[in-house]
Amino acid sequence: MDDIAQKYLVEAGALGLRRVDKSDLRRLAKATKGSVVTTLATPEGEEVFNPENLGSCEEVYEEAVGDNDFIFFKGVKGVASIIVRGANEMMCDEIERSIHDSICVVKRTLESGFLVPGGGACEIALSNKIDDYSKTVGNKE
Repeated sequence: MDDIAQKYLVEAGALGLRRVDKSDLRRLAKATKGSVVTTLATPEGEEVFNPENLGSCEEVYEEAVGDNDFIFFKGVKGVASIIVRGANEMMCDEIERSIHDSICVVKRTLESGFLVPGGGACEIALSNKIDDYSKTVGNKE
């Protein structure tokens, strides 16, 4: 984004962002049902903007969280963000891995419609069944 584009955005009361990763742009476009537009030029040499490329959300604002400033997009349907904070990079990585694992468990459960309890629940249920059966047998066998 050059200075002239920035000037027009400020005059229109719009927010313009510089140096945004392409992956973040694609993710934001997908979430807001918009498209990433790299140029307004047509093959004929005209500049045209298609309004269908615009996405939508209810609110956009900048807020400081800790030492960093973040841009928040609120009111985007079907999207949620989790901000991970911790004492150091290693702790944040571990938290992120745990969150990812948890989200994958929920996703698989919703896709399959089945749930197998963990934490030794299967072994305890098997032990209870064996114990019940052992009470029906009269000898050591």
